Amino acid sequence: MKEEKKNKFSATVIAKIAMLSAAASILLFIEFPLLPATPWLELNVSDVPSLIASFMFGPVAGVIVNCVKIGICLIIRGTSTAFVGDLSNLVSGSLYALVAGVIYLVKKDKTGAIISLIVSGAVFCLSMWVFNQFVLLPFYKMTESSVVIPALWWTLLFNVIKVTLTGLITFFIYKAISKLLNSF
Repeated sequence: MKEEKKNKFSATVIAKIAMLSAAASILLFIEFPLLPATPWLELNVSDVPSLIASFMFGPVAGVIVNCVKIGICLIIRGTSTAFVGDLSNLVSGSLYALVAGVIYLVKKDKTGAIISLIVSGAVFCLSMWVFNQFVLLPFYKMTESSVVIPALWWTLLFNVIKVTLTGLITFFIYKAISKLLNSF
C-alpha cells in the first residue's frame, strides 16, 4: 500500500483505473429515456466509476476513466450526434469527476464525499446549461426562445435527476468498491 502512495500511477493503480473504465463503458450502454419531454436525453449511471476513481486515486484518475469511457463507446458504437452529444458527455463527466475529486482530496470523509457530490453535481448541471444554450441547441438549429427556454429547463430537470441518482449510488457503494479494488 505504501508503494502505491509513492507512485500514484503504478501498474496496480493503472489496472484498477482500467477496470473502472471498463465498468463505466458498460454502464454507458445501459441507458433509457427518462422524461417524455426530452426523449433524446437518456439516463445512465456511467459517471459512478469516474467518481469512484476520483475518490480513490484523485481527480486526474476520474477524468481518465471518463475519457476512456467516451473513447471506447465512440469506437464501439460511433456517434449519432455528430460528436456533439459525445463532447457534451466528455465535458460534463470530466468536470463532475474533477470537481468531486478535488474537493474529496481536501476532506476525505463522509462529509467531504457529500459536499463533493453536491458541488460537483451543481457544476455538472451549470456546465450543461451553458453547453446546451450555446453549443448543443444552436447546433440542432434550436434558436427560438419558445423552444430554447423549455428545452433548457427540461434538460436541467433531467440533469438534476441524473446527478442525484449518480451521487447516491456513488455514496452508498464507494466503500465496498474501494475495499474490493484495494484487495488486489
